[in-house]
Amino acid sequence: MLLTARPLALTSCSQAARRPANPVLRTLSANFRSMSSSQAAARRRSATASPASHKVNASAASVANEDVQGAMLDKPSVANKNWARVAAVAATVAAASRGTSYLPATGAAFVHLLAYSTWLGAILWVTFVAGIVMFKNLPRQTFGRVQSKLFPIYFGLSSACSAIQLGVLLFGAAAAPQKQLVLLGLGLASSLLSFLVVEPLCTRIMFQRYDLENAAERDEEKIGKLAKQFGKWHGISSLINLGILVTAVGHGYWLAGRLLAGGLLA
Repeated sequence: MLLTARPLALTSCSQAARRPANPVLRTLSANFRSMSSSQAAARRRSATASPASHKVNASAASVANEDVQGAMLDKPSVANKNWARVAAVAATVAAASRGTSYLPATGAAFVHLLAYSTWLGAILWVTFVAGIVMFKNLPRQTFGRVQSKLFPIYFGLSSACSAIQLGVLLFGAAAAPQKQLVLLGLGLASSLLSFLVVEPLCTRIMFQRYDLENAAERDEEKIGKLAKQFGKWHGISSLINLGILVTAVGHGYWLAGRLLAGGLLA
């Protein structure tokens, strides 16, 4: 009987020793065990979560960061400027076409024709197709905003193509044709004038007019003045573009004569 009771007594004492005697300690111990079990359950749920839920969370985080303001670059490098790219390409072609060791005569002729076809094609498309279709099918302000993005690319491309053709004739031709040098020089000067001066001025006046038209209180007098200014500079821009078209057609006629002289179409 004594032998039986003694182990029970020892067991009771050991259990009592493991329990905190203080009620506060017992409460803290229970809270700690509850927190540990909840954290373990959360880890199990995270481990078993599907990849789709992780993608949703990542997408939500990215959307939350859309409100962060500021440009990606404080000041883009010169190499990221379109004019620098155009100048680098034009200089490379001019240097390569200067000697046949870099670019054979046939290659120089091909570069010239490629630049000319791109030049003439862009002029015809923008002048007779894209501009007219957009003007007839887009609201006026939407049309103007689209053109404000299109025209800098168009006149920049026109300048680059003119410069490439001029460079090939200057450095690659055995006897540079003076009339064509003058014609291409006029085309290049006209394209640069539109690219650097006229088009930015037209666009600035256009957006000033849009701001007044979209204001809560319209100032019709100022809107009318800006409309007249825009009409004047738009007419100048159209006249310059017509001049570029004339130079392109004139140079194309000369190229056709060179094909005939070479016996290709004789």
